[in-house]
Amino acid sequence: MASVTPRRSKATNKLSWRVQFRIDGQMHQESFPDEGQGKGVAAHEFGALVDRVGGRAALTVLRARNAAPAGMPSLREFLDSYLDPESGLLSGITPGTRDGYRRAANRSFLNILGDHPLDAITKTDVARWVAWQEKQPSTHRAGELVAAKTIKNYHGILSAALATAVREGLIEANPAYKTKLTEGAKKEAVFLTPEEFQTILHLTPEYYRPLIHFLGGTGARWGEATAVTWNDINYVSDPPTVRINKAWKKGPTAARVLGVTKSKAGRRSVSLYPDLVEALGPRGAGDRLVFQGKLSGQALWYRRFRASTWLPTIRRAQDEALCAAAGLTPLRQNPTIHDLRHSHASWLIAAGVPLPYIQARLGHEKITTTVGVYGHLVPDAHAKMADAIGHVLSFSRREPHALEEGPSVLGDELDEVVYDSEDEDGVYAPDSAA
Repeated sequence: MASVTPRRSKATNKLSWRVQFRIDGQMHQESFPDEGQGKGVAAHEFGALVDRVGGRAALTVLRARNAAPAGMPSLREFLDSYLDPESGLLSGITPGTRDGYRRAANRSFLNILGDHPLDAITKTDVARWVAWQEKQPSTHRAGELVAAKTIKNYHGILSAALATAVREGLIEANPAYKTKLTEGAKKEAVFLTPEEFQTILHLTPEYYRPLIHFLGGTGARWGEATAVTWNDINYVSDPPTVRINKAWKKGPTAARVLGVTKSKAGRRSVSLYPDLVEALGPRGAGDRLVFQGKLSGQALWYRRFRASTWLPTIRRAQDEALCAAAGLTPLRQNPTIHDLRHSHASWLIAAGVPLPYIQARLGHEKITTTVGVYGHLVPDAHAKMADAIGHVLSFSRREPHALEEGPSVLGDELDEVVYDSEDEDGVYAPDSAA
């Protein structure tokens, strides 16, 4: 802990402030003049910085501040401007997303880098923040550390802000560019069988059964499905369709607002099959939400629904005795609500539906997303590829032709070329001759 104490000069009677702290066990101190208020604001700020990032890093920041050009903002000051909608530095996001970025920055990189002048932040500083962040406890999962995906999101906010600082001419390069981040263990998608989905559907409380049926039967995201109104459903077309053209977004503070879909491709029409149309029941008022809270009659909240309805349903679906009594296939996996979307795609692939069709139905912006997530599910893909490459390389079954020993046709001048350097693509390239 840093010690911040006032000192008054006997010779001049002027007040100053001393900050004492340790670096590797050795005592250090820095003095700050009083700003005329008798509060030692700068000294207390430096002391707090020492407590936050350690004495060595705090000294680095202090020296960078003293050497910074006049008017060079700190990262904290620049981020305030970057996230200010009036600045025009960041556009195309909702107020809720903007507030979310601000909260994320305050609990992550601003703790370590916030007081650095922009032009003093180095790649080493960013790496030091990442190392600190990886040791912090999760705010959502007790006893666990911050997830690698969360750190990646924090880094994305930082890198985007610094890239804007480069465009504004404040710094020459983005020190967060290509920072090495720990991958972490990514949760694998759960692909339910049709029988397992039927078990979940059967054990879902009756009121919410149409919603689960809709999520599994359309592959819509939660935020899209819970934003559907009766006007979005076209019963006249053959087959009937639902228009996915909006989704719930984060609003200011804890509020939600209706916004556009995740991407332009997300605005799409999805066909409905007869059983799903029947499950939706009688048509309601046009502008009313199709899926509403049972008690509130308002839009559904993901976390509340997950805790009160989804998780209890999954526990029932995993009860072998209960399933056996009902003649159902017990569930031996732990799917999330979003896994209904993954499962929907897997059923289409199993039925032989081409990936571009699935891309359009799911609202993926790029076919590479569809291929990357679901390409491995394509039936017989591995067998077909093995057969294809086996046919192309069928010559490998022939007897090799015997070569006569003798001098190289190219001569001996290449013998001294050393092939031991590897380029960026992993291809070995010759060095210059000795």
